[in-house]
Amino acid sequence: MYFFKLRRDDCEQVLRTVAELLPSFGLVGSVVGLISMLGGVSKPELILQTVPIALTSTLYGVVLANFFFVPFAGNLRDRTDQELLVQKIIMDGVLAIEGDMNPRSLEKKLKSFVTPSARKGRLVSWQRIQDRFHLKNASGLPSL
Repeated sequence: MYFFKLRRDDCEQVLRTVAELLPSFGLVGSVVGLISMLGGVSKPELILQTVPIALTSTLYGVVLANFFFVPFAGNLRDRTDQELLVQKIIMDGVLAIEGDMNPRSLEKKLKSFVTPSARKGRLVSWQRIQDRFHLKNASGLPSL
């Protein structure tokens, strides 16, 4: 779980770094457009052609950062937290089963991890599982 979280944190950090840098790249594009605009001071048609390019690069930088990379990083964080919770529930359940915890206590313990609206399930008896899947008991005979 530790290394899983470490890998996901690295991916999230890359997305956040790109989101931080994109507006700067947009600004660089604007400056380059403005420099070319100032180079054509004597030609009004060149100025009119370079102004939209300069402003568009800033727009792209801001839009990509704030509408794509920051939400992707947040989504990755949420998914990581959910998957870590599931892994923790599984680990606690396996350890409780190994420790011969009472099934009802185990049910309460594992349900404490989820929201009240998600706590619908009930434990099913071993007899009911055997009946449902036509399992045989230890003697090899079908259970009654």
